Amino acid sequence: MAEVADVRPEPCVLVVDDHESVRVALGKALEKRGWRAKLASNGRDALECLREERVHVVVADLKMPGMDGIGLLKSIRAVSPFTEVVMVTAYGTVEKAVEAMKLGAVDFVAKPFRRDVLIEAVERALARRCETAPMAGEESPVPEIVGKSRAIREVIRLITRIAPSAATVLICGESGTGKELAAEAIHRLSRRRDGPLVKVSCAALPETLLESELFGHERGAFTGAVEQRKGRFEIAHGGTLFLDEIAQLSPGMQSKLLRVLQDGCFERVGSNETRKTDARVIAATNVPLEEAVEKNEFRRDLYYRLNVVGLQLPPLRQRSEDVPLLADHFLRRYATRNQANILGIAREALDALVDFPWPGNVRELENVIERAVVLSTGDRITLADLPERISRPDKAPREVSIPVGTPVREAERRLIQATLFHTNGDKTAAAGILGITRRTIYRKLGNRDKESPAEPEEE
Repeated sequence: MAEVADVRPEPCVLVVDDHESVRVALGKALEKRGWRAKLASNGRDALECLREERVHVVVADLKMPGMDGIGLLKSIRAVSPFTEVVMVTAYGTVEKAVEAMKLGAVDFVAKPFRRDVLIEAVERALARRCETAPMAGEESPVPEIVGKSRAIREVIRLITRIAPSAATVLICGESGTGKELAAEAIHRLSRRRDGPLVKVSCAALPETLLESELFGHERGAFTGAVEQRKGRFEIAHGGTLFLDEIAQLSPGMQSKLLRVLQDGCFERVGSNETRKTDARVIAATNVPLEEAVEKNEFRRDLYYRLNVVGLQLPPLRQRSEDVPLLADHFLRRYATRNQANILGIAREALDALVDFPWPGNVRELENVIERAVVLSTGDRITLADLPERISRPDKAPREVSIPVGTPVREAERRLIQATLFHTNGDKTAAAGILGITRRTIYRKLGNRDKESPAEPEEE
């Protein structure tokens, strides 16, 4: 990270109000406080100012001709994600205040107000701005994770505290919440950053192959072992080993993993020679391990070894204020990748994205934005570019009707198909919602459904 000058530039506050006398008076009050004040009479000019220079806080009137304060707030989230917003209005209602705060406004001040009250609101906004992004413009310590909600800021705070330690970490969260990104951030900020980061999905391989994958094997240890091979624990020596979907480990593999966590010792398959490894383990699960422990499906001692430090990632539906930031992040990524000249997202489409519950979490949102970028024919993503389940949620089936007497296998197949329809075919997201593994989805649907899931059948 580049060095930052000791003297930071004074904060810049943008005042947006269609009454000139209010703009000028507030501007003078802000400058008297030692801040730089910028003035705009409407939302369009305000956004232009945000594109031209770094603005730390926007003080915006709620009721303005053309683009109102709520519309401006939504646009700010896309144009300048780390800018904080304080809403000011003489027409304030509880409903509007709640809406503004839900969309990310840091404070809400009603007219008539004393200038010291507004100054205090701006100070609070600047304090929050310092928490979410450095004033001098350096990158967030965890750029892998996009968002500024209270929940995601707590995740970032914990990652920065966890990373320098040598403790084993257990990352919990629904499928698609970013567990792998969190593991990457912990490794990058750790003292092992110069060592390897090795990733293994515990659900991707059967037990016999997983043992070889983790611990390695000797030549001739089993059919097909034509040469000696190092396991992931050896490869990760001096670095970090990320074990995803840890709940899918068999009892036998749980016992072997426990030994490695206790003393760092293991044997390759087909060998009696004990080897040692110095690899930090980060595990992840999309199912509650506490419940698996109570059901005797997961070893209690292994759970405590893994959960030295726990990190819980919130589902996207619990941080809807981050949806505009994430949507803009993915829009930029896929517009560049596809060489598409798409400048933003239409307000109606952004509203639909914010309102959607996102059962597949951030991964589902990413897929939706990539799809929209590919399908869009204009310079902005519109409602027509979004899947019908998002643009017309009233038309998407939310229930599966299964007549009495339907065979269990057929009932399971219909439920899986309906869930896949709502996750846009994302099997990982569907598995997380249903509490099963992707392998179970493949097995329940059969080979004919592996490539493209069918839409749920109508009764």
